Amino acid sequence: MIPKERKWARVKRARAYGLRRGAWYPVLNEGKSNIVVLDVNKKAIPADRSMFDFTTGKPHKWSVVRLNPEKDAAELAAEAGLGPLYGVCPSCSGRVNLKDGDTQVKCRVCELLFEIDWSASC
Repeated sequence: MIPKERKWARVKRARAYGLRRGAWYPVLNEGKSNIVVLDVNKKAIPADRSMFDFTTGKPHKWSVVRLNPEKDAAELAAEAGLGPLYGVCPSCSGRVNLKDGDTQVKCRVCELLFEIDWSASC
C-alpha cells in the first residue's frame, strides 16, 4: 500500500485563528465536516476549512503575502521590519521583504534558496 501524501493548509485571511499569513501548516485530520485539524507548533488546532488554501505535499516555493497598508495597518505594525510585500519560507516560515521581479530568494533563517510562488498571494 502506498502511503497517502500529507496535505498542507495556508490561512487565506489576516489574523484567522492567530495563524501567520503565508505559512503552511500540516493537516492532521480532514474529516467530512467543515472542520479541519492542523498541526500548529505541535498542537492540534481545529479550524473552519473555508479559511484555508490547501495543497498536497509540502510546498517548495516562497509564499507571497501582499498587505494593504490601509486595511492591514495593524498587521504591518506587528510585522516589524517587513513591508507590504513579503515572502514566507517554505522550509522554516522565516520572512523576508520581496520586490516585484524577484524569482528566488535565500532565507535569512535557514539559508536555503527557493523560488517564489507569485501565482497565488495571500
